[in-house]
Amino acid sequence: MLLKSMMAGLAVAVIAAGTATAAECTLPPEAQAGKTVSNLCKSCHVFEADKPSRPTGPNLHDVYGRKAGTRTDFTKYSEGMQGASAAGVVWTDDKISEYVADPKAFLVKVNGKEVKHAMIYQLKDEQKRKDVIAFLKAIKDKPECN
Repeated sequence: MLLKSMMAGLAVAVIAAGTATAAECTLPPEAQAGKTVSNLCKSCHVFEADKPSRPTGPNLHDVYGRKAGTRTDFTKYSEGMQGASAAGVVWTDDKISEYVADPKAFLVKVNGKEVKHAMIYQLKDEQKRKDVIAFLKAIKDKPECN
């Protein structure tokens, strides 16, 4: 009886350990650095797959590879972002890097004119932009990584 109880306890411990391991996420160094940089974005955005967009900005968990301005649970896209969407902008390495470096210049370029926009933060450091992009790519299909 004691052996049976010990075996049952061991089985539960093994299953629990396996579950914890499955839920963990190991990011490559560049993506981990990007996760740290992305903390600067969290006043307006979220990165968790299971969370809705904030009133101030869309959820960015699956932004990589998505057409601009198409997150369905975010309804406050600026005129500039709506224009980027109409122009067919898809969030690739180059587009994300250009946008976060200077959102105003990017939106003027894709819209062909000055437009209203909400993104005022600029990430001028090229390596930090690369790190954020690595993070966005890493979390896209991994809900456990955010």
